[in-house]
Amino acid sequence: MPMTNKLTIAFSRREAELYRSHGLLEEARQLYCQVLDEAGSLGPSLTESLQKKILKLEEELAELDVNLSDVVSGRELCILREGWGDAQGPSDIITCADALGTIGLYEAAIEEYRKLIRLQHPLSDYIRDMTECLTVVYSPESIQEAIEDIIAHDQPEETHPNFLRIAFAMELVRMGVDRPALALYETAHTIRPLPARFETHVRGIKERLKTDTPHQQAPCAENPTYQLKVRLANRLARLRGLIRRLRKD
Repeated sequence: MPMTNKLTIAFSRREAELYRSHGLLEEARQLYCQVLDEAGSLGPSLTESLQKKILKLEEELAELDVNLSDVVSGRELCILREGWGDAQGPSDIITCADALGTIGLYEAAIEEYRKLIRLQHPLSDYIRDMTECLTVVYSPESIQEAIEDIIAHDQPEETHPNFLRIAFAMELVRMGVDRPALALYETAHTIRPLPARFETHVRGIKERLKTDTPHQQAPCAENPTYQLKVRLANRLARLRGLIRRLRKD
């Protein structure tokens, strides 16, 4: 085997293992298959090794068990976002936002949820799902800034100035994202003193942060398996949209 070919295979295998170590199983599988298909005569031991790795990755992918019924095609999303026209109501917006979040289009889902804030729709219908989307899109260091931007641009003027800050802070605490929740509470307190029940809540957060024991496990935004499920869902969505278009034509 030529030296350049050996080097190519070595680098490709190293890259594939890097993908795998970060939970990007499909990307690793594709790279191993590419090496197997393009590297020419590999020798029986190397061929067998690559085949075993591909088989193992395929078994791991199968265990993820992505639910096809939870995937929305591109065409269906178009209907969700534009189907009602001027008649679109809060329940339609929630349906659209939930569908966008289901296939991993979190930023688009957040934009839909922001419409509900401007419409002054009850937070209880969507604040949890919106906060979960925010924790996926933004890091703990940047999520407060994103929330403050939402408050500045979307919260109606007649609303209590800390209405959204406290609501988001409560959801972040529930999800175990304590530091940005505390920052939101502290910002709220500088604007208008917090009621006594929230002061107790804030003290509890500070105690947890001192001992570095979050209320719950941090959200799954950095979980490699979760990220892979999102990628697979997006691919399945595009595939379903293509099939629908072909059938329509």
